[in-house]
Amino acid sequence: MKFSWKWIKELSNLPNITLEESITKLTLAGFEIETINNKKDINDTTLELSITANRSDAASIIGIVRELKTIFKSTDISKVNKNTKIKKQNNQLNTIEVTKSKFTDKNLSDIQITVIKSIQIQDSPKWLINKLKACDIIQNNTLSNISHYINIKWGQDIEIFDANKIDNKEFQEKSIAIRHISIREDRNPIIISDETSNNFFESLTYKNCLISLPGIKSNSNFYCDDNTSSIIVFGHICKSQYIKRTTKLLKYKTEKSQKHVKGLSRKDFLNAYNETISLILKLTKYTQKISNYTWHEQNNSLTNVLVDIKNIKNTLGNINQRRHLNTEEIINTLKQLNFQPKEYQNRIEVNIPEYRKNDVKRQIDITEEIGRIYGFNHFIDTLPQKPYKGYVSKINILIKKVRNILNQLGLYEIIHYSLVSTSNQNYKSYISLHNPLQKDQRYLRKYLIYNLLNTLKYNKKQKNKFMECFEISKIFQPKRLINNKKQIYYRENIHLAGIIGKNNFSRRLWSENGQELSWFQAKGLLEILFEQIHAQIEWTNDLEINKYYKNLIKICHPYKFAILRSRINQRIIGIFGELDTNYSKEINQNYKSYIFELNLKEILKTIQIKKHLSYIFTKYSLYPSVTRNVCLKLDKKITAKSIKQILLSHNKKLIESVEIIDEYHTNNNIEELRNVNYKIIYRSLNKTLNDNEINEIDKKLNQIINYIHKTISSNI
Repeated sequence: MKFSWKWIKELSNLPNITLEESITKLTLAGFEIETINNKKDINDTTLELSITANRSDAASIIGIVRELKTIFKSTDISKVNKNTKIKKQNNQLNTIEVTKSKFTDKNLSDIQITVIKSIQIQDSPKWLINKLKACDIIQNNTLSNISHYINIKWGQDIEIFDANKIDNKEFQEKSIAIRHISIREDRNPIIISDETSNNFFESLTYKNCLISLPGIKSNSNFYCDDNTSSIIVFGHICKSQYIKRTTKLLKYKTEKSQKHVKGLSRKDFLNAYNETISLILKLTKYTQKISNYTWHEQNNSLTNVLVDIKNIKNTLGNINQRRHLNTEEIINTLKQLNFQPKEYQNRIEVNIPEYRKNDVKRQIDITEEIGRIYGFNHFIDTLPQKPYKGYVSKINILIKKVRNILNQLGLYEIIHYSLVSTSNQNYKSYISLHNPLQKDQRYLRKYLIYNLLNTLKYNKKQKNKFMECFEISKIFQPKRLINNKKQIYYRENIHLAGIIGKNNFSRRLWSENGQELSWFQAKGLLEILFEQIHAQIEWTNDLEINKYYKNLIKICHPYKFAILRSRINQRIIGIFGELDTNYSKEINQNYKSYIFELNLKEILKTIQIKKHLSYIFTKYSLYPSVTRNVCLKLDKKITAKSIKQILLSHNKKLIESVEIIDEYHTNNNIEELRNVNYKIIYRSLNKTLNDNEINEIDKKLNQIINYIHKTISSNI
């Protein structure tokens, strides 16, 4: 916008400030000076300022004057000198009962309508012409010049219409109305009204004639000229939400609508309108009465913000003296801004003035204003001399290590969206979004393996080769509190999922065809990962697991899967299994595939990396050993590993090792027992075992075996 420097200086009442100093201060305060143009013919200087979108209050001479008074610490910030003072007229003002729709108080904040009859337009005075010329405004008749003058000074749109052009017979004041009418979108929205349209807007009308759409545009056919003898002065302020909705429906934006969207000062509106009437009465000759209509929405809301002094200091940082702003400096700066601060212990209550309510709403906005007015150039903008090194979490280190290991094993990494579709899954237990961008991506994923399967299905349709792949990403789960099952909280974890399996994984000779990946080979690949990250993991077939992993078991072979647990705390960390035949055929040919999904946060708890080398040296026995083969009938619920631990604990000094040789079942499927063969080795470190010692060991070992058999038989 372009402003007159002479006009600014006149209203600011700061005679000692210079143009150069003001430009420097305004630039530091966030107002960029684009051009400076000296006009010698009127002895003035034109300043073109770039006003940011959030500072609509500064888009006028009064706004710039307030800003300069704040910057230069003037004591009368809230007061500005007016070029003309409103004089009381001898003619009595008659109130018009203007028709007002029931929607007016919802969309318009202020309305002023004044009708003046029998006026004679005179030439504009020189001071008015020079002020408009300094702001690069095109000259017109006196009434148009007054409207432009008020617009540039106060930032308010006060419109003046020719009453005779609206009704050339006999203008009737009572026919003026603020109506809620429909407007056709495909025609000029200021000229044409259509009762069949479904879009209704506030309008200034006279009988069936549309004069103006408040906040949008006015009918140019009713503008004043040199022959105007009766006028309607119309001032208004529209609510920003109403203007946003109206411009969207009309698909029509104007400079006026943009101003109303940003927000106009209601306090300045009254001053601007009163000065408009005063200038019209002063610069024209009138003989008949003045009719007036006024409506203002009551505004009882006060914008108070409570700010923390400590937060202000921490946000702004140190000033040049290597210290924070003290409380007194903060309060003085707020007083400069006319924010009326009140100190309460370590906090300050701030009352935002009416003309700044649109852009100052939060604590951070007030902190910015303090820094802007105090001067950002006073604050230290250098980086610390000793910057701290960023902290890398343990889980990120583990993810990087796992990614490198799996890449070395030949797996490709795949990345998917965290949102999943709604097909073929039970989504009642999933977390749904309230405002999804797409209907088929409404839920946060609970598993990673399904996305990998869908990707491989897609590759099969595209006739691409099967690839072994993995993904490391977050999953999201809803959880219910134990004490209050109705209350749900949300938890996210980092999971690792993968699919492995090749038809030519290994071969004995180059001349032979490759063999598919077996269970133990696939298991060995995963154990390589655990060994390299030092994770303490054990493999079990425990079916007593939570619902989360039961859903994954459904896509595995019913007899070929394993649950992975932590050896330290026995918590489940994931699942590994052979993919079900139906799923396997969907992603590749007829060879086996294996899937796994692991909780990396639980794996992290199992890792115990020793920072030193600790070797245990044991003496090798020089004496011969004695071997015993034992066959035990065990229930399917009893693991062979648990029996091994019992046998080893019998006599640790003389029993060197216990090894599981074989396991087999009878042909009778009804029997719940199975046969497990153990190989037990006796050996002493300091002597050769004699027959008596061996018989004694055998005797005690038989007692344990008999106890195990009795325990099993009693449970059957």
